[in-house]
Amino acid sequence: MFKNKLLVLLCLVFIVSACSQSDETTTNKGDSGGKEVKLTFTEPARLLSVAPLYVAIEQGFFEKEGIEVEIVSGGGGAQVIASILSGEAQFAVSGPRSMFTPLDKGEDLLAIQSLNSALTYQITLSKQYQKKKGVSKDSSFEDRVASLSGATIGTNLVGDSGDVYTRYLMQLHGVDPGSLKTVKLAGDGSKIGGMQEGIVDGGIASPPMGLQAGSKGVGEIVINTSEEPMYGNMVWEAVFAKKEYLEDNHETSLKVVRAIGKGMEFTRSNPREAAESIVSYFDGIDVDILEESIIGLKNTFKGNGEMNQEAWDNAQDPLVEFGKLSGVSTKQDTTEDVIWTNSYIQEALKNN
Repeated sequence: MFKNKLLVLLCLVFIVSACSQSDETTTNKGDSGGKEVKLTFTEPARLLSVAPLYVAIEQGFFEKEGIEVEIVSGGGGAQVIASILSGEAQFAVSGPRSMFTPLDKGEDLLAIQSLNSALTYQITLSKQYQKKKGVSKDSSFEDRVASLSGATIGTNLVGDSGDVYTRYLMQLHGVDPGSLKTVKLAGDGSKIGGMQEGIVDGGIASPPMGLQAGSKGVGEIVINTSEEPMYGNMVWEAVFAKKEYLEDNHETSLKVVRAIGKGMEFTRSNPREAAESIVSYFDGIDVDILEESIIGLKNTFKGNGEMNQEAWDNAQDPLVEFGKLSGVSTKQDTTEDVIWTNSYIQEALKNN
């Protein structure tokens, strides 16, 4: 009898202990009250322009805030939105374009931070094409943009943001955007291979694709799109979520922007250590190339991710101008606190 009672008592202790442990994590609606929170971030692809997020994870900044992060990567902007709207992910990190179509359909989304203060795309041209056009990275900006006339360029998807922002850049400088031909070559390796084989004259991508092409002697970065003043002040790779989630999880949202803000500061100040901490995110890419790419992106990791209305207009206007390609036809109100806000950053860092 005593043994039976002891067994029952031990079972009860085990059950209570298990319940207590399971309460330490939560993905439920509402803030966690100091308990560990599990959050899922969704991104369109693995991107070095998102480095501060990865660094914030690897350097323990989220952990210090009591947050465990999982990243769902791949599928492009459409998958990002599907994940957010379905509740599969709580936060998205993607270009503003991902927000505009669902906003037009009445979805209530809000951006609370921007990982980049400038457009990070680089246009790499093959050695053969540079020779044909008589252009190099040292040519005038006007001549480099003009060299895109008649070019065949690889991009992740025809009509994607790289395609649209490149055409708008050409138009700004009096070059016929219709003279550009884009070819779908998803991933950096396929763009570099396309240049090697002469299938394309170059590629559009954020770092580190251009430096990889250079290390193989295939081509070089001829245009950094942020050289264009309009693109030098632009929201890029924004952190956004459903307004309802942000309101119901206010404290958690503050912790997110605080952790990412620390990731931005660390990435700016310690490019080598940042590169070493996230090299596992980028299979097959040498840490030296990652470091050099992060140094090149350093000025886009500005402040703690604060935004401004002009930067949102600069992101939106090319997409609307080329609406048939982008699928963005309606202009959103870019006044502060409508589709974006700095209030979470201001509140999270007010005591820092």
